[in-house]
Amino acid sequence: MATRKLKAKLREEVGTGKSHELRREGYMPGVLYGRNKETKNIAFNTKQLQKIVSEEGYGALVTLEIDGNNTAAILKDVQKEIVKDDFLHADFQELSENEEIRLTIPLYLENREAAEDNDTIVQLQLSEIDIECLPKYIVGHVNIDAKKLKDSPSITIGDLDLEGVNILHDDEEVIASLTYASKPEEDEEDESEGPIYEDEKSALE
Repeated sequence: MATRKLKAKLREEVGTGKSHELRREGYMPGVLYGRNKETKNIAFNTKQLQKIVSEEGYGALVTLEIDGNNTAAILKDVQKEIVKDDFLHADFQELSENEEIRLTIPLYLENREAAEDNDTIVQLQLSEIDIECLPKYIVGHVNIDAKKLKDSPSITIGDLDLEGVNILHDDEEVIASLTYASKPEEDEEDESEGPIYEDEKSALE
């Protein structure tokens, strides 16, 4: 996963009023925390963070430049306005190169068409996984090749091979599998409600 730089500054004053003032100026409030570390109140450019999220996703690795000092961190949470979907607040966790971190990463399924045919389709049963690893082994996502389903009925957690990563799932948990495509049932013609011909109409009169 790429590491992006984000300039930030320490917030001396906190509170709802100050947060509104920051947002009007194009900035947003956040916090930086870490194990056995003092939590810092910070502020940064909202558009810069939005760009990082759009390109790297939630859980992005960043280098926070705070008053000239660089700190490696991971974006842990973004609070958004419900209606307008605006970014309101962000939480960052400071990283230590010798300390493992837990996070959730998405799974992306590729080459569906290589495994599917007229009778079967590929079904993704797990869209994300929980992992634990040192910062240097963090990955932003995992690509799953559906072509493997040509030789096996399913792809499981045990089929993943991620260097330095502990996947916090059972090896037998299914990620993707082949399933039979459903065919629309043909309507059975009800003979009792078929068309009435002229001679039948006469008989009914």
